[in-house]
Amino acid sequence: MRFRIAAVALLVIASISSLASRPGAYPGGTPRFVTNAAPYCAGCHSSVNAQQLREMPADAAAGMLPENRHYKSISGGEDRYQKLEPADRQKLLDAVKAMDANCKVELAASDTKVKPSGTFTVTVTTRGGAGPVVGVMLTDNDLRFQSGPVQCQGFLITKAPDVTGPDGKPQTKFLDARLGELSKNINYVNIEGVQSDPAASTYPTCKAVWTLQAPAQAGEYTISAAFLYGTEKASPLGRVQTPDGRVVPAGGGGAASGRIQFAKPVKIVVG
Repeated sequence: MRFRIAAVALLVIASISSLASRPGAYPGGTPRFVTNAAPYCAGCHSSVNAQQLREMPADAAAGMLPENRHYKSISGGEDRYQKLEPADRQKLLDAVKAMDANCKVELAASDTKVKPSGTFTVTVTTRGGAGPVVGVMLTDNDLRFQSGPVQCQGFLITKAPDVTGPDGKPQTKFLDARLGELSKNINYVNIEGVQSDPAASTYPTCKAVWTLQAPAQAGEYTISAAFLYGTEKASPLGRVQTPDGRVVPAGGGGAASGRIQFAKPVKIVVG
């Protein structure tokens, strides 16, 4: 009996270790995760600034920034980056830094003063992302680990988000994958067809529009948006094809090449 218990325990530990070693990012988007979401789930991404980590100790926040979490791994040839020659690592690093300088997210509300239970829209505009997929979440604040879906404050999403891809055409593929009996009124979308090119200074623009019903209770509320995207695959040096045909970042799916960026919060006065 003791032998069986020990064997089971070893199997459990091995399973956990195996799961922990698997790639933690989703460079091709999350086609199976068609639901409300919060940015804390993207644990392997780097934060674009310390503002979104302001509740954390300064040293812990610094460790989440690209300079310390991503750049050093590339320049030092750590892990999978050792396969690249020093000159190519520098070229990749330059491309990644160009992505960090040019990828943006903005949020605009059709009204910032609304009546209780009044309807308005918010538009999230993204620029850049390595692609081919980027993610957008409508949130209640701009804290990476303490923000939640916008509905947490009492807002209701009254219709499916309207998504416009980089070609200016509507996209419904991601939301169409949601089970038919479920509402598509969720705070999270994937946008496909994105491909930035730092060498050509090309950073495509996408949009997602949410229609909201304000909380019934008067007060001041905030709305932000989280933009989730990759950086390395925008460079030929940052793209690696796996045996099964997938294209992943040079640093691997579990590297810190992904980014989380928040739109400047917008204050909504309900009353």
